[in-house]
Order: sequence, then structure tokens, then C-alpha cells
Amino acid sequence: MEYHHYYDYEPKRRKSGVATSVLIACTAIAVVIGLFAGVLLMNSTMKRNRTAEETPQITAQPEITEQPALAAETAEATQEPMRAGTVSTGFAYDGQYTRAQVVELAAPSVVGIDAVFETTVSYWGRPQTYEQKGSGSGVILTADGYIATCAHVVSGAKSIDVTLHDDETYSATLVGEDARNDLAIIKIDATGLTPAVLGDSDMLTVGEDVIAIGNPLGELRGTATGGIISAVRRSITVENNEMELIQTDAAISPGNSGGGLFNASGKLIGIVNAKVSDASAEGLGFAIPVNSVITEINDLLNFGYVTGRAYLGVSTQNVTLTNNYGFFSFGGTNCVQITDVAANSPAAEAGLRAGDLILEVDGKTVSSNDDLSDLIASYNAGDSATLTIRRDGNRAEVRVTFSEYVPNK
Repeated sequence: MEYHHYYDYEPKRRKSGVATSVLIACTAIAVVIGLFAGVLLMNSTMKRNRTAEETPQITAQPEITEQPALAAETAEATQEPMRAGTVSTGFAYDGQYTRAQVVELAAPSVVGIDAVFETTVSYWGRPQTYEQKGSGSGVILTADGYIATCAHVVSGAKSIDVTLHDDETYSATLVGEDARNDLAIIKIDATGLTPAVLGDSDMLTVGEDVIAIGNPLGELRGTATGGIISAVRRSITVENNEMELIQTDAAISPGNSGGGLFNASGKLIGIVNAKVSDASAEGLGFAIPVNSVITEINDLLNFGYVTGRAYLGVSTQNVTLTNNYGFFSFGGTNCVQITDVAANSPAAEAGLRAGDLILEVDGKTVSSNDDLSDLIASYNAGDSATLTIRRDGNRAEVRVTFSEYVPNK
């Protein structure tokens, strides 16, 4: 819409003679100059338009119909042939969509998850088994039904049901889980699904727009909440597990776990897994960066477990060594005691026995089973470590070389 200024003016009397001729001549000259200037302006505009076409620009509302095709074409053109069930990054367009367009593109790749767990409680010496239900979210990784979610959403579940964006429901099986990264892969028997396109979480900047899509409260499937990146690579401890996560102020509620965090290009850059539940805090949600777990995702898809993890081969229990002075006992040292050693395991080969107390791993104190698990998790298969133990009241050091952890063993 164009706007013009209008002024009130008083008409002047017409002049004749030479003045009229001069006026006509001036008018003609002005017309010629105006036409010439118009031609120059048109040429300049055409040049600027051609320059704009040659220089890629980020537009506020690009066409959205080309995005899925670009995603497929890029994956086929730039990636090596992938094994069945393997995901990869790759998508040409990095411009920004409107929030409505992001939701339209990303929502079909987000699912709702309902899991049933069995809990046994003993009453008067008689065990009673009850069923408990839990809900979460998931993100479709492949068109043939592989879905990523959080390990705490499905770990130990008796049954898992998945509801797609179009309300179709399928039974799911657990392919594999990785408690260290709170990650799990489940599978449904379906084809033609809409997988999420993975983005580059290493390129995130604070203040960047993001949208979380999930299944809050287990009944509001497909809910989208908007926010920004509040922090990147935030180190926090989630249920005794130290993690480096994306922080966002997008509203996160129970049931969002396992859902997707998408950037303004509609790409998956994080898997929602935690929030601060303190009543005095607001807008503190967290997501697992996809770049940090892409290797683990592909391992879970193809092998059902994460390869290369260290394995010791012992079962342990928490114990406290008390200080005894005559009839009095006080204080003490917390450590772990080996209750069983797996045959042909690194522990067995190193000579560890049931009853041994593990005090340290490479000089780091072991006060509990969790400490031991965390320390072993910091090693890879093939690494070696020195365990400080106590056997029959005497301290000793044992050198052990870890093998690879394989769940079915």
C-alpha cells in the first residue's frame, strides 16, 4: 500500500505569451529527463534483482513443500549406503520457517508412548504384583518404524504402545537402551512413516528459537511449545547421572520425555529428557543434543547396545567398614564388596574374588556401586586400570584390562 501527502493550495491565474512558451518548453524537457531517468532506474532495479537471485537469502516464510523432498534427496546424494535402521544427518535447507511451518513439518515424526510396568510389593510376607502405567514421547528415526525415546520412559516395561500423529496405535518392542545417555530405541511394525531430519546441535547458539513437541501428561499428544536456547552444553546431574545437555525455556511437562526439540529449520536438534521441578523455578527444560548421541543411536539400531563400552564382570554390594575399639564401633569407610565374579571376565582373569573389597579405581575413591559404575563407564573396551582392593585385611593392587560390554552375556 502506498501513502501520499495531500496539501490544500490556492489556484494561480494563468499567464500568457512568452511565459506560456517557456513553460511548455520546460515541461517537455522535464518529461524527457523523467523518461531517461526511468530507464536508468529500471536497469538498476533489474541489476539489483539479478544480484538478489544470485545471492542466497534467508526469507521469513519460504515455501515448505520442498523440504521433505530436499531431505530425501540430500540423504541419497551425499550419504554412503546405510545399513537397515541406520540414521544420519543431512539436509540442504538451513533457513528459518515460521513456528506454524515447523510444527507442520515436525509433528508427524513425534509419537506418544504408553508403557506398562509391573511392581511387586510384599504385604505380611506375601508378594503382591501391581501394574503401573507411564507415558512419554518418542521421535521417529526411520520410515520402517525405529523410534528414539528416553531410557527412563521404557526401561523395564512389560508392554509398550506407540500412538502416531494420525492416531494409529502400534505395539512396540525394545531394541536397546543406553542408561548412561538416557537413550532407548523401540520398534513398531509399520512402514511409510515420516522420520525426523537430524540437525547439527553443535551449531546452536544461545537465543536461537526452538520448538518442543511431545505428549505432556500422557494425554496431550502433539503439543508444541516454543522457546529459545537458554544454554548449550549445560552440565547437570539427572538422577545421579552427569550429563551435558541443551537448556531451553520451552515449556516441558511430565510426558514430554523422549519428544523432540526442533530448530527453526524443522530439524531435530535434541531429545527432551529433563526439567527442573522446583516450584520456585520456571522455564528450565533440558534435551539431549543429537550430535552427542548419533553414534550411540546407530549402535542401538544395529546391535541393540552401545559398542566399545568397558566391562569388568563383577556383581557388588555396598558395605561400610567400621572402626572397632574394644566393645565400641564408630565411624567407618564406605566401599563395595564383590559378591560374584563372572567366568572368563576381565575380573576373573585379573584374579579378583568374591569377598574382595574395591576401594579405588586408578586412585579414585569407590564409595558405592554407583561410584564403581560411573568410573568403569569412563573407560572403553581395551583400556586398563589399577584397582585398589582389600583382601583378608590386607591392601593390594590389581591390574585389569576391560573387555567390551555385551548385554546378552
